Amino acid sequence: MKKSLWTELRREILFGICFAVLLVFAAVPCQAQQTTVSLNTTELVKGNTVYATVNIDNVENLDAGQFDLVFNPDVLKIVSVENGSIGSTEIPVQWSSVDSKTARVIFNLEGVSGVSGSGELAKIGFEVMSDGEGDLKISNGLLGNTEAKRIDTIWGDSKEDGKEENGKEENGKEENRKEAATKQAATPGFEVELSLIGLTAVACLARSKQR
Repeated sequence: MKKSLWTELRREILFGICFAVLLVFAAVPCQAQQTTVSLNTTELVKGNTVYATVNIDNVENLDAGQFDLVFNPDVLKIVSVENGSIGSTEIPVQWSSVDSKTARVIFNLEGVSGVSGSGELAKIGFEVMSDGEGDLKISNGLLGNTEAKRIDTIWGDSKEDGKEENGKEENGKEENRKEAATKQAATPGFEVELSLIGLTAVACLARSKQR
């Protein structure tokens, strides 16, 4: 009788331990890789045409998006904006000038059920008209998935001349990235969904005009 009780008690203890372990694993969220967008440029040489690439990493179900390119118009002039690609999927971009120092790039993956992975959103050609700082950066970025919902994204700064900033500047950039990510996370979902729907419509209209 005692042996039967002891066996039953051991069984209950073992079940309790297993259940506790399952609760621990259920309580710890799976951390997905963070989607990041960064801008990379080469050395600026007066009289040359240089290219900046807008890179994207760890995105899932990307369907549409937009971002602004801000630059110093005394130094840089946009001469081309080429399509990007993620894997074998082309990212068809459209662009327009907002003002003398800002260009807006939009895209919508028409007929594609979302794309995941890493690659390039666009490749921008600039004519270097004079010596000085290009001050090239990305602003007002927004990415949406196939459900017309915002994709949480860290938008990085440009790495001009292929050099990494360090010390205080690098720390400042990291703080800016965190602040940008926080602001983006606080964006109301309903407003973002409306923005993505409008973005898709604008991209479709721009594409139809080109045909």
